[in-house]
Amino acid sequence: MIELASVCKSLKGRNILQDISLEFIEGKAYLIKGHNGSGKTMLLRMLCDLLKPSSGEIMRNQDYTYGVMIENPSFLENETALYNLKYLAAINNVIDENKIIESLKQVNLYDERNYKVKTFSLGMKQRLGLCQAIMEEPDILILDEPFNALDEENYKMAIDLLIQLKEKGKMIVVASHGFSSDDNMLFDQTITLSDGKVINTAI
Repeated sequence: MIELASVCKSLKGRNILQDISLEFIEGKAYLIKGHNGSGKTMLLRMLCDLLKPSSGEIMRNQDYTYGVMIENPSFLENETALYNLKYLAAINNVIDENKIIESLKQVNLYDERNYKVKTFSLGMKQRLGLCQAIMEEPDILILDEPFNALDEENYKMAIDLLIQLKEKGKMIVVASHGFSSDDNMLFDQTITLSDGKVINTAI
């Protein structure tokens, strides 16, 4: 579990997050909604320990592993999809090429594995970003706008894949602007932010 207790975050004198108290549990999926500038991305960065709160407390299991896709995925554009994933996998060195290939198949990018990323459409880059987030089978997935630019087929693929991961006990936190959780079985809770504050939590 990750628990936030009265968490605030300020940058350059501006309050980005204010008095956030939330719980995130393994085997559950959470949708974070809100307008641009509402604090969604900042909350994601704090959940995966990329940033510390200005005040308040975040309590978590220190052994958690994270798969993160925040804002636009960044890759080596002049290298292939497979090269990029192997390069990233070498950082932690916990998976082999077979696992990378399996993950590429999961996001419908196996046939394009040897194409340079600079030839990819935005939707393909989104799927590659999702691939790098899931390939090491982390405990927690933190995904910022993962459904952007996906066509209907790949949108369904992404939802189904995340449902499967949730069923395996993964904690999934997705931030999405203008996304409705009503048409799928993925999300267990929707958290709505406005101006850095939680204004609604719906189950």
